[in-house]
Amino acid sequence: MRDYSFGNFISTLRMRKGLSQYQLGVLVGVSDKAVSKWENGASKPRINTIRKLAQVFELSVDELLACEYATFSRDRKDLFAMKRNIIKLAEEKMKGIYGDKPPIRITNRFKSEQLMIEENDILLWMGFMGKLKEMFNNDDLSFELRTAQIGASFIAWLLGGTDVNPLPAHYYCPNCKKIEFVDGEQCGLDLPDKQCTCGEKYHKDGFNIEAMNMYPLGKWYDIDVSKDGTEVTKRCLEEYFHEYGVIREIEIIGDEDRIQEEKNKLKISRFILVSKEMEKYFPTEKIEVTLSKCFDILHDVSGITVIENKENNLKKDKINIDFSQKEIESFYKYVIKNNIFKEQLFNIDLSSIFSTLKKPKFSDLLAILGFVHGTGTWKDNAEILYAEGMPLNEMIFCREDVYGYLYRKMKEKGFDNSYGLVYEIKEKVRRGKYYKGHMSEDIKDTLLECDVPQWYVESMQKIQYLFPKSYLVILLKREMNKYTNNNQEI
Repeated sequence: MRDYSFGNFISTLRMRKGLSQYQLGVLVGVSDKAVSKWENGASKPRINTIRKLAQVFELSVDELLACEYATFSRDRKDLFAMKRNIIKLAEEKMKGIYGDKPPIRITNRFKSEQLMIEENDILLWMGFMGKLKEMFNNDDLSFELRTAQIGASFIAWLLGGTDVNPLPAHYYCPNCKKIEFVDGEQCGLDLPDKQCTCGEKYHKDGFNIEAMNMYPLGKWYDIDVSKDGTEVTKRCLEEYFHEYGVIREIEIIGDEDRIQEEKNKLKISRFILVSKEMEKYFPTEKIEVTLSKCFDILHDVSGITVIENKENNLKKDKINIDFSQKEIESFYKYVIKNNIFKEQLFNIDLSSIFSTLKKPKFSDLLAILGFVHGTGTWKDNAEILYAEGMPLNEMIFCREDVYGYLYRKMKEKGFDNSYGLVYEIKEKVRRGKYYKGHMSEDIKDTLLECDVPQWYVESMQKIQYLFPKSYLVILLKREMNKYTNNNQEI
């Protein structure tokens, strides 16, 4: 009979140390497969290995065998303690915005994300991104986060790691903390201006990005930084993690054409976070590896890739929260006049939209931006559906909406554990893997069985590349900010 109690205890201790199965195996001299067998109850470690495990977890052998936390409750300066502190900070931020007793749908979103991320390194990076933004603002520099996972996170928004609030559309009062959710609206910025009962003007927010868009949770994150931003990033990394681990730089060397091409175009730096238990395996500040060995060495290690543009300096822009309907309509007219959404590369003509959309919403502009930036999203795809009378924001223009829509459809039909399948489908859609009839009949049948409309299935097969919604939101907000700041009379 399998002993799940010991395995669960080992798993909990490992996660609280911020170690992967591979990393724990390195520390005690076994493979990650051996650690996996311990944790699923298939086997137990030998006595010599148990002694090593006790040292790693800072427990006595008796405590480890008895699965007791007698000494584990003391204050610790490890990655688990850091994650706990980050969650506490996020809770304080949530109460500061939404009051001491936020509505149940807000606390449920917070708790569901917490369960997904508290044992994952993504929580560490959410907190780091918020701190990095502060440091960049102080140095009058800018950075852009590439991953859509953090853009889908409410906790990341609370921590300042993203400017995109993923909650459903809602009003909230900065004075009395009253909140009003508006079901059926895709974007909070499309809500009409409104005053709270206390007399304060409501803030409007929420872009309706569901939490499952964070799945699966990654370990590496990419950021684009302005000139001189790499050194600021490194300084922030060292200051933020100094009590809990060390930062090491990975330098990829070799004669590979790809590496040389990257070096010529951009300044690319890769940093990893190493827990104190793993420090002796990464003794030098810079580790030089070939491309072929890179992924072996970095197996299950958390890190960040910093891409510094040597020529173009990213402009620092303050991202506004609210836009009035008047500002949205004025910006829309400016877009038409200057044709700023025209994408020459794909020769997309959106004149039909501009001539028929009389009262645009922020969500309409967001969809248009998605069609322009995506490949295969508009021409001979959404273009046809729009001509048939379908609203812009109901068609496929971003990754997150695909994931959320398919997940809800499968859940309604009783599909269990559909995260993985939906993620696989979404990934193939956004990378064009279904383009030109490459979707299997099994997938088609599954989607149709879940009442996914035929037009939706056909649209997915025409897409060659799909952008993340969080990226489109930031891009559109930035463009609107530039316009409204230059036209204060609006």
